Parts: sequence; C-alpha cells; structure tokens
Amino acid sequence: MKKIAWGACALFVLAFSPAQAADEYKWIGQITEDGAALSFAIPQSDASKLDFHCDRKTKKIVVNYEHEPKDPRDGMKLTLQLSRKGNAAAANVNIATTGQRLELDDKFLLQGEIRMSPQLRRILSEGGTLLATVNGQTDEIPLDGAMQAARRLFASCP
Repeated sequence: MKKIAWGACALFVLAFSPAQAADEYKWIGQITEDGAALSFAIPQSDASKLDFHCDRKTKKIVVNYEHEPKDPRDGMKLTLQLSRKGNAAAANVNIATTGQRLELDDKFLLQGEIRMSPQLRRILSEGGTLLATVNGQTDEIPLDGAMQAARRLFASCP
C-alpha cells in the first residue's frame, strides 16, 4: 500500500503544478524527479480522475484511477480496462488494480502497474473518447489534448 500513498502524493503534486488555471478537467503532462507523468485533472486543484506516472529507471507505469466501486473495501482487487469509444476491439488495456480509501479527501483510488504497450500508446494518442471500465461501470474521458500532454510519458517509458 506504500504505492497507494505515493499515488495520493502524486495526485496532489500534479494538481498544484504550474498549469493554466481552469475549472475543467484537462490532460496535463510533466517531467517528474524520477520520470514523467500524465494526468486527467483540474489544474491547480486536488481533482484528478486518472493518472499515469512512469519511473524512468524501471519503465513501469503506476496508474491511479479515482473510482467509487459498488461495495468499496480497502485492498479489493479490480480490473481497470482502458479502451477508446468506437474502437474498443482495436486497442484495449487491462490493468490489475488494488483499491484503497484515501483518508484525506475520502476518495476511493484504484492503483495498478503496467508497462507502456502499443495499445496504451494508441488509446492515448489517437483522440476521441477514452473509456475507463471497472465491473461494468464506465467513465467516458475526452482525449482532447492527451497526445500532446503524453509526449513526456512516451519518451520516459517507450
């Protein structure tokens, strides 16, 4: 669960990064001390829906997804599936995650690890709408600006 704590810190750092102020979610990419991050968040706030952090040395990507499942329990294991609307069969990524309630803001966070794959690269760079699905519950996330924001993530974790 050490990673969950790190994920919460990453979400906090990303939320307060020097990005343009706005009251809506947008894709934010940045270089971090040990790699690169990509987040779908509201700049200069603690609101973040989806976050990818690549460790440059290990090439592993930690994925954090804010999601309130049915009957949430700390330590529960769920699969997060990422795909693109209208193109789900062409590219999808399944991520084994572990859930935990964040005490500070009472959000439920799913966290898992993956490596960059051609499917994930396609999902993040081909535009449209990202579908994030957990146990039949799907969030639609617009991919406008994701490709530009993901450049650093792609470079750190090719």
